[in-house]
Amino acid sequence: MERREYLAVGAGLGTAALSGCSGFFAAAETPEPSVPSEELQSEGWKRSAENSGTVLEESYGPVTLRAVQHTLQFQDAALRQQVSDRTLGQVETSLAVWFASRIDFSPNLDNLPAGAGQAEIVDQVRANAREQFEQQMRNQGLTDIRETGSGTLDIDTGETAETVELSAVYPFEGVTFDITDSESVEIPAEDIGIGAVLAVWHHGDYVLVSGGAFPAQNFAETIESELTNGIAVSVDVDLGLTPDAYREEVRSLTAGVQ
Repeated sequence: MERREYLAVGAGLGTAALSGCSGFFAAAETPEPSVPSEELQSEGWKRSAENSGTVLEESYGPVTLRAVQHTLQFQDAALRQQVSDRTLGQVETSLAVWFASRIDFSPNLDNLPAGAGQAEIVDQVRANAREQFEQQMRNQGLTDIRETGSGTLDIDTGETAETVELSAVYPFEGVTFDITDSESVEIPAEDIGIGAVLAVWHHGDYVLVSGGAFPAQNFAETIESELTNGIAVSVDVDLGLTPDAYREEVRSLTAGVQ
């Protein structure tokens, strides 16, 4: 599993959230999104990446609309350490990631000409964020990406975000544990289910995109191996993963963004 950071799906999502409309332009600045720092810290999340820049420049009649994003990405370092400890350092990867992106517009979305209003632009952000989110998942080796549901999420600041939930499969390549200098026990390859949540909403005069990905099932295997005619060993591997708790944590973190 250490061969690929298979859940680094948040990287670049905010940057690309609108890139289906145009290419990149000169760098610009916008404030970073406000994230629930106390919750992130208490639950063992660490910031892993940050990026910003202009992602859209498009004309609407006499008005040129520019969108500038700022994205923060985090990984669940506590979970990463837990999995490393339980596998004797054989699995070193980010099993859960979360991100938040703020997208500012100039001019204000409310000041666009008739026919190119707030709802149209937010829908555009949502569609491109979904596309880029799935592409990032594919880039990290995930397969069989499917929508499992859609709905809403109540944001702490009073807005309601539209959400989409996805499932995917990670083809775990297996690991090997050495028993002696010449003997080892192999944990065979097995597909691991992945879950993801993506939310988009309008807050004040900007748009927020947030969500994350996480293990959707526990990984537990018991491998029995006969090393010699007289010696047999049994190796139990249980990562102790709790998918429902990870999903609720991602939703809670997202609800705290502003």
